[in-house]
Amino acid sequence: MEKVLARVFRYDPSRDDKPRYETYEVPYEKNMRVLDVLRSIQENHDHSLAFRYSCRRRRCGTCSVFVNGKPVLACFEAAKREMVIEPLPHLPIIRDLVVDTEAYEKRTHGIHPYLERKSFPGEAEKVSPRHFEGLKTLQICIECYSCMSACPVSDLQWGKFAGPAVFVQLAKRSLDPRDGLERTSLILENDLQDCVSCYSCVESCPFKINVLEEAIERLRNQCASRHAGTWAKFNDRFIKQIKHNGLITPLFLMAKTVRPSNWLSNLSILAQFILKQKISFRKKKISRREEIKQIFDATGEKK
Repeated sequence: MEKVLARVFRYDPSRDDKPRYETYEVPYEKNMRVLDVLRSIQENHDHSLAFRYSCRRRRCGTCSVFVNGKPVLACFEAAKREMVIEPLPHLPIIRDLVVDTEAYEKRTHGIHPYLERKSFPGEAEKVSPRHFEGLKTLQICIECYSCMSACPVSDLQWGKFAGPAVFVQLAKRSLDPRDGLERTSLILENDLQDCVSCYSCVESCPFKINVLEEAIERLRNQCASRHAGTWAKFNDRFIKQIKHNGLITPLFLMAKTVRPSNWLSNLSILAQFILKQKISFRKKKISRREEIKQIFDATGEKK
């Protein structure tokens, strides 16, 4: 009989000093899923193994685990002959494969994950599908937190960075034409600018939602159109330097975009750039900058 060899993460913070891995052999069956392996271990080998699941049909998002180094939905991922099954990283462990998602749930609650209306129409609203372009795929999100586990910025835990799953929920409301709440401040409070646009959230999503382009970038554009946030200021200064000088002078770009109170924290980075001769203290211009201005004017870029 064919078998599955599963090496499973085990840890109970209330009893164990440190995590460990235990290996189990489970009979392989055709079309077997990771969840089937876990249930077989729990029923036939160790009743104390803790893991979450509910719908068993890729709808609730509760069964997310790490299998062979990538986030998957246990109810949908096909079982492999050899597997290492671990809890989602970046989250506190309650027991074994069960993680505590309360911190992210609080963040989601903090962005007002519902439509805010200034007034209610007296009759049925007429809405056009074109007003909801790009929002349809965001509605598929089941909040399984796979994207959070793959996000490198969540791993570094920079500042108040909320993470891709929270930004999907924020985008679903902020980009809805019926929403009446000004959510720019919420976008800024959750440190959207710390996203490094690496597409890890897209690659890890079990539904392949383009979180970066359909949620995060659109929220960035929303802030930029309202001239809110550091990246909006950075973009504006970047474009102006290109248009008037033909190239970027990093020192002057930083002086125009970074707050004086933050200069000290950037001194070490500045010193490294100077040593590598990447920064010049002299404002530079290229000789053919008039042609660049003409290109800007021809493409309709704002002055």
